[in-house]
Amino acid sequence: MAEKIKSAYEKALERAASVKLEAADLKRLEYFPQGQSLAAKFLREKDFDPLGVLKSFKEEDLPYVREGMEETFLQNIQLPRDEEGIKTSQRALQGLLLLKKDKSKLRKIIEEIEYLFSYYLQAQQQIFHEVKEEMGQRLAGTQEALERQLGMKVNIQLERQPFFQEEWLRRERELSSQYEALLNEKKEKIRRLM
Repeated sequence: MAEKIKSAYEKALERAASVKLEAADLKRLEYFPQGQSLAAKFLREKDFDPLGVLKSFKEEDLPYVREGMEETFLQNIQLPRDEEGIKTSQRALQGLLLLKKDKSKLRKIIEEIEYLFSYYLQAQQQIFHEVKEEMGQRLAGTQEALERQLGMKVNIQLERQPFFQEEWLRRERELSSQYEALLNEKKEKIRRLM
């Protein structure tokens, strides 16, 4: 009965020791996160030069660092929700321009992404106005009935009404999922570039 009760940590260490990893896998585990950190720093700090830091890595480690950077940049390219989101996406695209060798093809894809963002914002505005008009017509009858019942003018703020919010969010989600699919195609094109 002298069996030692092992902690979850000790059990995890034993399992990890039994897993055989290739040297490339170990390097990726070490350098991919470093690339992610460099990309995150580039996104946060305007004057940060990741290319200067990349020079400090060994040649055989660079692909893993670059891969981590690329994935972080790609994850930060998102459909515009606000001004900050637009700036982050633009900065991530700048970061990709630093990394990729085929800059002319990348610039073409970036242009496609910028058009996509522009069309998305236009479609979003159009849908908002459609929902506002549809729900406004629906609310007008209710507002008139309420005014007759109360005998006074009633001001109902349409955009604060739950039925408006629900319909707007539903339609906005549909639109976003369509554009997300297109954006993901563009990101995949970027991944395949050298």
